[in-house]
Amino acid sequence: MRILLTTWGWRSHFYGLVPLGWALQAAGHEVRVASHPALVPAITSAGLAAVPLGADVDFATAFAGRIGAVGALDRAEDEPDDTVEPAITADGGVVRFADALLDELVGFGRSWQPDLLVWEPFNLAAAVAAAALDVPGVRHLWGPDSSVTLRLDPEPVLGPLAGRFGLAATDVDLAGALTLDPVPPPMQVPATGPTRPVRYVPYNGPAVLPTWLHGPADRPRVCVTAGTMMAGAGLDDRLDLPRVVRAVAGLNVEVVVLVEPAQQAALRPLPGNVRLVDSPLALRLVLPTCAALVQQGGAGTTMTALGLGVPQLVLPQVSDQHFNAERLAVTGAGTWLAGDRADDDTLRGLVGELIADGPWRAAAALMRDRVHAMPAPAEVLPALVDLAARHRS
Repeated sequence: MRILLTTWGWRSHFYGLVPLGWALQAAGHEVRVASHPALVPAITSAGLAAVPLGADVDFATAFAGRIGAVGALDRAEDEPDDTVEPAITADGGVVRFADALLDELVGFGRSWQPDLLVWEPFNLAAAVAAAALDVPGVRHLWGPDSSVTLRLDPEPVLGPLAGRFGLAATDVDLAGALTLDPVPPPMQVPATGPTRPVRYVPYNGPAVLPTWLHGPADRPRVCVTAGTMMAGAGLDDRLDLPRVVRAVAGLNVEVVVLVEPAQQAALRPLPGNVRLVDSPLALRLVLPTCAALVQQGGAGTTMTALGLGVPQLVLPQVSDQHFNAERLAVTGAGTWLAGDRADDDTLRGLVGELIADGPWRAAAALMRDRVHAMPAPAEVLPALVDLAARHRS
């Protein structure tokens, strides 16, 4: 088969597709990854063939002021579920990325003629392209499905994109013909449409294993990270990371800080028990040695820790991070703090509980086992082959 993976916006959106791309390639299928030119290094460094299409869009500019705040999801139970996420309105960043990619994506699809399109959430260009090419589509979730909390207005958002190819907004199925879901119960929300579970295999980009990770730590190790999206969208000032690091360092622990290079200068000087990582070090390498993780609530970060059985404290800053944090809390494998409650003493107290051998750790181990019990990416390939074959016939 020819499989066209397509991704948008930011490299962490692509990372969730990588293990499936590896499995498809290893099984002998032709795999291409179509995205904006700026994502080519991330794609090729993962060992997959990149197809640069369309124009680059600056992530920070596209999403400045267009990502919902945490409060957008703080609704009473009797309030209507009608939140409009600013990022997915007709003038939001998601549409801007789709607009810059769509025409060349369809053009490449007509030339290469894939048997299947696979995309990740909110990739509007891919869903429209699948309809325009009459190719079955597969949506690969990267974490809890936050789209269930949001209202997307199809006509103003999808209508102009679909109209380029003589389609209506109703012809576009954002969920595709099948959804691959890496989130085990009870963390995931009820699905809509055909869904198959797939194991979450963490990939966080190129990585180097440093000498200090060759053996165990001499005291509990806590990882602190702000992920990649906040800095990329110019939102890193929402989380007072230097204060968080210093608060956690007040415990008898070793703190490992993973942040974007642009964020490192603001953290110095650091307490003596804090290690600031300045070389490529993926979460999947450091978390197995950690007793806890303190993070912002990104889906990739949350799922990596979930699959490795590490208790988590989430300090969410924007709407999808809040959603991920709430779903994590349902499992008992972690908890979250709103900004007005995340004072130093509360932070230290919660992290102290997380690193202990108590209910947090037991719940995290249970969720790790549930992740590992899900079918590996290679095991879902027959379903994808069957989907393509049924469509052809």
